[in-house]
Amino acid sequence: MIKQRPIVLHFYEDELPMKLPDFFTKTFEIISIPLHDPLVVSEYIVGIIVDVSTLSIPLCDLLVSHNALVGNMGICLCTESFDPKLAQILSLETQTFCFERAVLRDTDSSEWKKLEHAFLAIGKRNHYNTAVMRSSTKKSVLDTLQIVAHQWRQPINLISMEAINMMVLGNIDKTVKSVDVLKSSEFISQQVLRMSDILKSILNMGKDERIKQLFTIHELSSSIQAFFAEQFQKEEIELVVDILDDGIEIYGFKTDLEEVLINLINNARDAYIGNKITGQKSIIFQAEVDNGSYLFCIRDEAGGIPEEIRKKIFEPKFSTKDKGVGFGIGLHFAQLTIETEFGGSLTLQPYRNGSEFQIRLPQNDLSNLTFIH
Repeated sequence: MIKQRPIVLHFYEDELPMKLPDFFTKTFEIISIPLHDPLVVSEYIVGIIVDVSTLSIPLCDLLVSHNALVGNMGICLCTESFDPKLAQILSLETQTFCFERAVLRDTDSSEWKKLEHAFLAIGKRNHYNTAVMRSSTKKSVLDTLQIVAHQWRQPINLISMEAINMMVLGNIDKTVKSVDVLKSSEFISQQVLRMSDILKSILNMGKDERIKQLFTIHELSSSIQAFFAEQFQKEEIELVVDILDDGIEIYGFKTDLEEVLINLINNARDAYIGNKITGQKSIIFQAEVDNGSYLFCIRDEAGGIPEEIRKKIFEPKFSTKDKGVGFGIGLHFAQLTIETEFGGSLTLQPYRNGSEFQIRLPQNDLSNLTFIH
């Protein structure tokens, strides 16, 4: 199946439209349209190049209407004279880039590279939004239920085991100490709260009303350790948290980053179980500041991933697990989340006799943020 290239519409008023650079036409599918021709609507449209001498109110209305039909896209205004008020109208509706016509008539201009980067970024954002939107279909409701079931299975089992333990203690010793009862009650309460948090987290995935927050690496690691503590103890897997820089603070959607990290750690756990690794089993979660960015590494020594699978592991819908098995959000969606929500990257590297997933996030500039306590 041929992958659809992002589409850029080229609106022009002259008999001969402006020539576009070769690299630009290779990156995008260019559809040249005279101004008065019918509009083109497609989910793959990422931008419009408006090649006109003067920007007018009717043309602005046309572009605003087109943006409303297509969705998120960028508009490149290539004109000989700008009316700031009209340009502002467009900028309020969508991302708008303004160039003098003579600049883009030069195919060697460096501005073309900037425009290419901007349109590709919009395309990636649209791809991510489409993935989130499609996750709300009927099929994804079932997928979400599978995620809930998978995530709840462990705390439910732990609650059941604790209840059985209390019954055994009650049968063996008729005078069970109140401290043991309180300890078990507190444990069960924690697991129920955790189930509530899991459900809230999954229901919030992809919703616009989520709120960005400032959180520390210690808050993140503590919730992850609590998530896996009981399960890893029973499976004799050690989760090693190695925070090399204590001052890491991140501004963003904490739940999204937490879900990605839990997914990666759970994949490492599945690799140990699936490959029937015996002896010492450890998963390392390391965090540090590296070359002006935050670097999070999840390492295991569970046998590694074959090269042919490594090439496909971030592709949409690719999975090495049976249907209904696994965390559910998938590495493709995890990578999209890191790239789109945090402006970072998620990559896979070989590590000894195992694998290393690396998440690299740009360091937050918190100087312009105001927090209300």
